[in-house]
Amino acid sequence: MSHGPDDARLEGWAPCRVSLADGAPRVEWCHLGAQRFTAPFFDQTLERRLRHPFALLFRHQTSMEDLVRRHAERPGLPVRGLVFHMSRCGSTLVAQLLAALPRHIVLSEAGPVDTVLRAHLRMPGITDAQRIEWLRAVVGALGQRRFPEEEAVFLKLDAWHVLELPLLQRAFPGVPWLFLYREPVEVMASHQNHRGAHMLPGLLEPALLGLEAGALEGMPLEEYGARVLARLCEAGLRGYRERQGPARLLDYRRIATDGAALLSDLFGLELTPEDAERLRGAAERDAKNPVLPFADDTADKAHRVSGVSREMAERYLRPVYEALEAERLRG
Repeated sequence: MSHGPDDARLEGWAPCRVSLADGAPRVEWCHLGAQRFTAPFFDQTLERRLRHPFALLFRHQTSMEDLVRRHAERPGLPVRGLVFHMSRCGSTLVAQLLAALPRHIVLSEAGPVDTVLRAHLRMPGITDAQRIEWLRAVVGALGQRRFPEEEAVFLKLDAWHVLELPLLQRAFPGVPWLFLYREPVEVMASHQNHRGAHMLPGLLEPALLGLEAGALEGMPLEEYGARVLARLCEAGLRGYRERQGPARLLDYRRIATDGAALLSDLFGLELTPEDAERLRGAAERDAKNPVLPFADDTADKAHRVSGVSREMAERYLRPVYEALEAERLRG
């Protein structure tokens, strides 16, 4: 692994990982070749690329300061949209719809973005201004034009990043954003057998959830998960109510009927007949496993959910879900 490469040697490379060891952020770079960010998740794109011996064997590493300096000279394509969500609510499908258009670079839950957003939790003393600077630099490096048709970058964020919505709006002022959500029982059912990382104590600081550290002791996983999801929805609702720029709310059940039109309107997409056909094709595939056709699992989720998950969904999530729906209908 080489260190401190100059700009010429970074052509065609992208930050694949940010490490915070020893209090000095380091950026690891992967050679992307012709690999586009079209997989459902950022890590899947990297895994595909790392099957190539060159990308696996040869890496670059720089300091965060090097990345920030590079960003000043090569800012990358403009960020045109942010996608927030409560998890398991269709955000991957929205990302796949956006990625179906070759003019878009879609960064779906990119690890380097998450590391920078949570750097202050690992490195005390990191300011919001530093996180914003690092975030812009990381996204700018990932959003370099590598193909002539590429025009814009979209960030599909991790579910917990909606808690950082104000900071992300400062980092990308005026950029339109979307918050996706879904019927509470269905989301709890989705997490029941395969819980997302944020649904397990440890990923998120208790203070972010409005909980004392001791409150987690003995708390059932179903209650913890419902409280997390409610907090994420509350952050999305608060951000929407306080919005100063373009923003939309979208319920999972409306994606099929309203999704393409909403994305076009919110993000200013001018769709050609060929674009519309690409979107139709993406909508007909399973978002997380695009080799399979889409299958509606709404009824199955409602049938499989446990009694305690249903109870926690109704207690903690139902009120904020109904508030989101009321705001969406008003909007």
